[in-house]
Amino acid sequence: MSEQSRIDIRSVTKAFGAVKAVNNVDLTIDGGSYCCMIGPSGCGKTTLLRMIAGHEQPTSGTIRIGGEDVTHARTGSRGTALMFQNYALFPHLTLTDNVAFSLRVKGVAGDDRRRQAKEMLDRVQLGHLADRLPSELSGGQQQRVALARALITNPKVLLLDEPLSALDEFLRLRMRVELKRLQNELGITFIHVTHTQPEAIALADQVVVMDHGLIEQAASPRDIYNHPHSPYVARFMGGQNVLSGTVTGRDTEGRATVEGSGGIRYDVATEAAVETGQELRFSVRRDHIRRAEAASGHNSLSGTAINIEYQGTFVKVALDTGLREEFIIYMQDDAYFARPIEVGETVHAEWDAAQNHHLIGLNNSTGNPHED
Repeated sequence: MSEQSRIDIRSVTKAFGAVKAVNNVDLTIDGGSYCCMIGPSGCGKTTLLRMIAGHEQPTSGTIRIGGEDVTHARTGSRGTALMFQNYALFPHLTLTDNVAFSLRVKGVAGDDRRRQAKEMLDRVQLGHLADRLPSELSGGQQQRVALARALITNPKVLLLDEPLSALDEFLRLRMRVELKRLQNELGITFIHVTHTQPEAIALADQVVVMDHGLIEQAASPRDIYNHPHSPYVARFMGGQNVLSGTVTGRDTEGRATVEGSGGIRYDVATEAAVETGQELRFSVRRDHIRRAEAASGHNSLSGTAINIEYQGTFVKVALDTGLREEFIIYMQDDAYFARPIEVGETVHAEWDAAQNHHLIGLNNSTGNPHED
């Protein structure tokens, strides 16, 4: 990892009047890594990105890039480049001149800046369109021009504000591949704000989940998905059911025995100190749940099928179990279609105790994964 492009954010707060858009945030982003910041609207992710870029000034705290304090440095002197969500291309300039614009501002000679611009357009596979205007391009091509224009400044850190949100699904998937390829080739730090969970998991070395100006969890995609810190992270990142109950004791293997609504019992392994009578929240991955002939013993429940969605590689079955939230099972399509389920049918579900993950964080926000 490159120390020159490492980012250290310490005790950073950004207040707009009485509202703290970012609240006392501490975060380290390794140099040369791909970091995705994710969360619902208003969570503070874009404000934090803009403070790294220098487009917003922190109310308090420090931001360092490569060990240098850039908290109050000018935007153009901190080694960052920001690619805007709307691309902000100049409609009257060719692709070459759009990409070369920052070099023109710096006084680079015409032939030299055009040569560099064409090399950068080749890197994003648009060299053959160098003389076209932005209006003659597709949305995905315009995005790549904006990317080339940001990269030509040779930044230590490239900042991307929801760069894929304006693209259709097919183009989003293609551009995800392109972004990761470029980041690997260039070896610089990418910080990418998104509201799309699969995008963050697919691209990032580090996922930063935010809510109400706070960082709920910052970890690898696998850790975020398999070991969410709080009910909010489990719900927001998707793929998990969140359950709760009261600790009634320990089983013979030292796991906490938890009693939920209706007397349902679960076994939850935890290294945390828990006491009898304490409320305990935990999650279980939806694809680790099996359909059963009957609900019996611990770690099993029953419910009425209220919604069924075919997802291609699996079928999503939502159950009303009488709990506060619907309980969802991801069934392999061959297993489902061998014995289909009808809406209104009673379904029994079970899973292994080892799949229960204790949620230590206290945040119990709903965290709707479909919020922008």
